[in-house]
Amino acid sequence: MRRGFLSLSVLWVLPVIAVLFAPAGVCAQTPNQKPTIAPTPGTTTPSVAPPATSSAPAAVTPATPDAVGPQPAPVTASPPPLPVKSDAEIKIPVKPEDPRAFKVYSLLEANCARCHQAGKTAKPLASGPISNILDIDALGRNSLFVKPGLPDASRLYDVIVSRHAPLDIYAASLQSAPAASPSPAAQITEPEPDDIEAVRTWIKDLAPKPQACLERKPVTPSEVGATVAAAIKSAKDDARDLRFLSLAHLYNRCSSTEELTNYRLALVKLLNSLSWSSEPVQVSPLNDTGTVFSFKLSDLGWVSGHWDILQRIYPRGLQAPVPDDVKTLVATDVPVFQADWFADAASKPPLYYALLGIPAKLSELSKMSGIDIDQNIKSARARRAVVRQSDITRGNRMAERHPGARGTFWLSYDFATSSGDQDLFERPLGPKPSTVAKSPFKPDLIRAIFSLPNGFLGYALFDPAGNRIDRVPPGVEKALSGGDETASHQTTRAGANCFECHTQGIKPVRDDLLAHLGVDKFVGPKDVRESALQLTTPDSDMLQFSDGDEDRYRNALKAAGIDPTLRISGLEPVNALARNYQSDGDATIAAAGLGLGAAEFQKILGNAPGPAQVLARRLQTGTLPRPEFDRLLGFLKGPDEGGQAAAKAAKEALKPVAKEDTGAVGLSLWTDKAHLAPGDVIAVYAEADNDCYLTLISVDNRGKATVLFPNDFETDNLLSAGKTVRIPGTQAPYQLRFKDAGQETILGQCSTSPVPPTGVDHDFEKQRFTVLGNWENFVRDVLVSEAELRRNPDRAEKLRAQRANSFQQRRQERSESGDKRPEPPVTSRILRDGRAVIVIGNG
Repeated sequence: MRRGFLSLSVLWVLPVIAVLFAPAGVCAQTPNQKPTIAPTPGTTTPSVAPPATSSAPAAVTPATPDAVGPQPAPVTASPPPLPVKSDAEIKIPVKPEDPRAFKVYSLLEANCARCHQAGKTAKPLASGPISNILDIDALGRNSLFVKPGLPDASRLYDVIVSRHAPLDIYAASLQSAPAASPSPAAQITEPEPDDIEAVRTWIKDLAPKPQACLERKPVTPSEVGATVAAAIKSAKDDARDLRFLSLAHLYNRCSSTEELTNYRLALVKLLNSLSWSSEPVQVSPLNDTGTVFSFKLSDLGWVSGHWDILQRIYPRGLQAPVPDDVKTLVATDVPVFQADWFADAASKPPLYYALLGIPAKLSELSKMSGIDIDQNIKSARARRAVVRQSDITRGNRMAERHPGARGTFWLSYDFATSSGDQDLFERPLGPKPSTVAKSPFKPDLIRAIFSLPNGFLGYALFDPAGNRIDRVPPGVEKALSGGDETASHQTTRAGANCFECHTQGIKPVRDDLLAHLGVDKFVGPKDVRESALQLTTPDSDMLQFSDGDEDRYRNALKAAGIDPTLRISGLEPVNALARNYQSDGDATIAAAGLGLGAAEFQKILGNAPGPAQVLARRLQTGTLPRPEFDRLLGFLKGPDEGGQAAAKAAKEALKPVAKEDTGAVGLSLWTDKAHLAPGDVIAVYAEADNDCYLTLISVDNRGKATVLFPNDFETDNLLSAGKTVRIPGTQAPYQLRFKDAGQETILGQCSTSPVPPTGVDHDFEKQRFTVLGNWENFVRDVLVSEAELRRNPDRAEKLRAQRANSFQQRRQERSESGDKRPEPPVTSRILRDGRAVIVIGNG
């Protein structure tokens, strides 16, 4: 049996940075009432609905006038520019003095900051999981994006070298359809090979960062449970009203004192954003580390049913142990949640709607706020502004403010186009037909922003018929990154996405319709024009309304002890806290959550029982998507409580989870052994979520690169979706043996094309394993070659055709000799190559 020699490495799956879009919205206010749990009509999710009557006082009447003024005089020229108030100035990280870091800063500033640096973004919000990308020092400490000394295992390097970023440049080449219209990014050049090499060199030269909080004693889940138990027992009759939130796991992960303070403020903001109380709600610290907090359900206007909604989905692996007698006192099995999980779950529909009691119909929401939308439009008490081209949506857009004694109530009518019945400049009346509006406009979406009794804001989305929906329908919003038609992105959801865009409240809007109506550009009926003029509001008046509503919201934040300009790593506080949970999980994160040292937790993973071994091996050598991460932790808890039921629940936790479509092949790699000694025989396992052709490249501790798979013994490298492949196969006539001490990197690339990756040219007549030589030289040559070919598309197409023809010819020759090969998989669209890296051995 032949042997292939290699050193194995830590598996690190490299997921593509998802683009998270957060939109602008519009508002409405709710009465000052405490809600009760009641089912919302037309839904199966429990929701909060206020009672029919309340003796609570109404919110303060807005200082700005709401009475309808005289009909605007015809305008003969465009109005002066609207003085738009921007968010508070965000401090941009300064360029570092270190020459290597300076080069990386320059590359990120030129190519990434326009999407990933708060204060420098070309769109309304920063996208993806990084919003402060120019903080080079913090970026280098973020183990989920940068692995010191290991550029190939670093997500930051991967998204650049794989041409996934900058997305606004590469979007057209990454999608199956060309851009519908030229993008401003067309004038922006892509990163040069030297720029990409600078990122690679910087990561290679980074020294491993020492743990920043060695003096801290970790706070264990048992200690969290004990703190909660003591608070419940001392509360006596009030015990059932108490609930708890914990930052202990973030404390264990060395979050700074300032970060922990800001995360507490994020919790205060979120709780007040879900509250029906007229007074601001606070959280009370319970331990010396300031990591466990309590609050009362009644202070929010909640009952136990609100918490039960969340408890039912709280991951078992995150639960802190609490004695049964204490659970009885507090009347819940899970009295404490991890704060970042709570921020993520409670700020997104459908739970956001359920906790806040957003009704299923826009008409019901307006009644809760004391607003009659139809009557306000009919009587011209509503005030409107129309934008010809929105920064958020693909078409024109209308903002509509309704007067009311209880506070802010804004609607936004959003359109995917600006033509036909969606052209607000030809059909300025609607959305319902009337005696005047016989041909009303037809929106694709209606957004609502409304004031809560405490002055915080609530958000909701509705379809054109006024039915509540969780997220914006596809095609309405512009892409946050890339061309409008090419960049894949998640559409806005109510709640946290709205928090992000409306960090400081209502955004001012400039009207483009008044000038159109006033200079006889409008060719519709006279009565339509006159009615539209009564509703359309001059910029100065609209600015007065938005300023007053913004001031009310900012004052509410201040009353709760929150600086309206507060951001955490460039993000709005609630979103920043939630990002801690949304990110993939690695062994460090898991150990911190359990209050364990790294070595102790690695031992637990090494002893993981059979059903959990695959996930444990993957976590030992890299990261797991959050659902799989939580499921593994739940299984590792074992059936300590609940006997067979708990064991069954743990087993259920290991079932595969549906993966979100990122436009790329999802590839996972792992090995059968996490700890290796020289001479160990190992196997590499691979699994993909789409049919694809896998190439595995080994880079040994001397920098020599060899293609391990496919090879002369196993030429068939097609992976079937969801099927695990062992390399070498059980019947293969070769072995993989860990030869030397040190580290070795194994890189996986899985493509829907059977043609090998650029630079890889198999010739199994000459060598059974394709040798690539020095890996750094190989990477450099590929970067330069691909850049040159992109500058010469005709030559690139010819070379691609030549490589494909040559490959097919070799396959035909092998087929004629009796070696049967499968046909390439048929895909309905182009998918980016799946990429994964594992690093094994010891460094």
